[in-house]
Amino acid sequence: MKKFNGKTGSLMVVVILFAMFFGWTWQALAEDPVTVGSKEFTEQLVLGQLTIEMLEANGIPTEDETNLGGTVILREAQEEGEVDLAWEYTGTGLITHLGFEDPITDPEEAYEVVKEEDYENNDLIWLDYAPMNNTYTIMMREEDAEELNIESLSDLAAAINEGVEAPEPGQWLFATNHEYSVREDGYPGLTEHYDFYFEGTQIMDEGIIYGALREGDVALGMGFATDGRIDGFDLLTLEDDKYYHPVYNGAPVVRAEILDKYPEIEEVLMPLIELLDDETMQQLNAKVDIDGYEPDEVAVEFLEEEGLI
Repeated sequence: MKKFNGKTGSLMVVVILFAMFFGWTWQALAEDPVTVGSKEFTEQLVLGQLTIEMLEANGIPTEDETNLGGTVILREAQEEGEVDLAWEYTGTGLITHLGFEDPITDPEEAYEVVKEEDYENNDLIWLDYAPMNNTYTIMMREEDAEELNIESLSDLAAAINEGVEAPEPGQWLFATNHEYSVREDGYPGLTEHYDFYFEGTQIMDEGIIYGALREGDVALGMGFATDGRIDGFDLLTLEDDKYYHPVYNGAPVVRAEILDKYPEIEEVLMPLIELLDDETMQQLNAKVDIDGYEPDEVAVEFLEEEGLI
């Protein structure tokens, strides 16, 4: 049997320890999870779970920080490195995060501006945006809109200004959440842009608005264009024919440091991004809000049906 002298034996120990140390180091780096965050409402929860499932199916470990809170809370967490990846909307990025005062209504222009500005100022990289546009919308009951021949916000303004009798509850009462009632691209600017005023407003949680409108407690309500309850509750979104609301295309936003570590994230998520148009997102949201599924159940079912996992 061949014997090793003291120097050779010591060298072998060093080599083994070196290999073990760097092997563990690279393994730790490879297993460093991508923290996926989201806001607290249905669509964000679904988007977060879709993202987690796609990454995990492609060998990228994740940590689930969905349902973290509102827009500001999620953004602060991402800027501080506590969240690595989250879906955001171009309009929110421009107005809320980057401080633009004038809304941009062209999807491509809004995306290019927010992509450039957010990277330069915050080291956040916007991947490609989805066709879905979860912009603010004004809703009526479908039967009321048909009876009064109202299809657009201009039609609505004309009806109110001409004294057309309001549907239930008998006055032009508008339901809105608090944020929309005060924000620059919300209710105050809407009435100025279209030159009309509601007879009254009610502030309520956005999740309650859809049901209140369906039940006739209010005549109109604000909502989000990709919400599944619009179709499920027989509501109609009025056309924003004078292009007041900014575009809110959704896109995954990743910290630059994480994309350097996992450059394949963009390629992995692209097939998902391309599939998410308004109709698809409404259907996914409805699975949660109307059918009672959990967001992770909806994500897995959809991705399996599409052959993505």
